[in-house]
Amino acid sequence: MSEDEKEISERMFDGGFAESELSESLYEAHVKYKTLGWDWYDNSLELHGVADDYRLSEEVQKIIYDAGFSKIYVNHENKWETHYNHGGNKNGWRVSYPHKRGENESGILVEEPVKSWPKEWFDTGYAIVKKVMG
Repeated sequence: MSEDEKEISERMFDGGFAESELSESLYEAHVKYKTLGWDWYDNSLELHGVADDYRLSEEVQKIIYDAGFSKIYVNHENKWETHYNHGGNKNGWRVSYPHKRGENESGILVEEPVKSWPKEWFDTGYAIVKKVMG
């Protein structure tokens, strides 16, 4: 039977097995998170409920990139995210979006300036460089 002829149930079982395989690899690498997510439109994996000060090691990044993902978003409990791109900065870069922090929050917070973002964003306060708080 070809991939196109598989029943939906078989495809769902395949997806569940794949998620389980990746979860086991992350567990063996001592990665602690609450849930996994992924987005097809940017080929990303998301780790949710991660400790505030946690950064992915190169070993863990390799596990995820070898699984076929090209981006990783680590969603920390303090409403900050660390973004990793295959072939990019191995330490990732941190950002906190106002819509995730709360109704009265404004400005996109970043741990350090993002060179690819327009300078005017920082000049106007749309993006603000701020030390990550726990």
